[in-house]
Amino acid sequence: MTDQQQQATPKLAIWLGYGGLAPFVICAAMAYSSTPMLADYGLIGAANYGAVILSFVGAIHWGLAMQDGRNIYWFSWSVTPALLAWAAISLLDVGLSMLALVPAFVLSWSVDRQAFRRGLLPACYMRLRHILTGGAVLSLLFTAFAPAIPYNW
Repeated sequence: MTDQQQQATPKLAIWLGYGGLAPFVICAAMAYSSTPMLADYGLIGAANYGAVILSFVGAIHWGLAMQDGRNIYWFSWSVTPALLAWAAISLLDVGLSMLALVPAFVLSWSVDRQAFRRGLLPACYMRLRHILTGGAVLSLLFTAFAPAIPYNW
């Protein structure tokens, strides 16, 4: 294992990473609200935020591809999570979009794991990635199954 792979996770990365889970948790709480408008904002917010984060995860690989000697395959992969996220939130209803984002997150995690095994990503990134992906997936699933609240006009 290289020195880069053994490095400690920077504290700021930990704080920002865990802070990045806050919108997922907030949206989940909103989705379970007894106020229909708040619940709808929670559902839509969770799906949209999930798509944004999935795009961010793919962008890591754009940076990898820009480094000297890296396989150009990473350019192709780097845009795939964003395309999957866009399709999920554009083509599906909000509940299904969150469910569609879950396997996309798992696929992205799997690709990152392979990149780590090839020495392209540091262990500190993967340690954080395991936890953050788990948090995002659980939040999306929890939110996707929030009970529908009918509007009482």
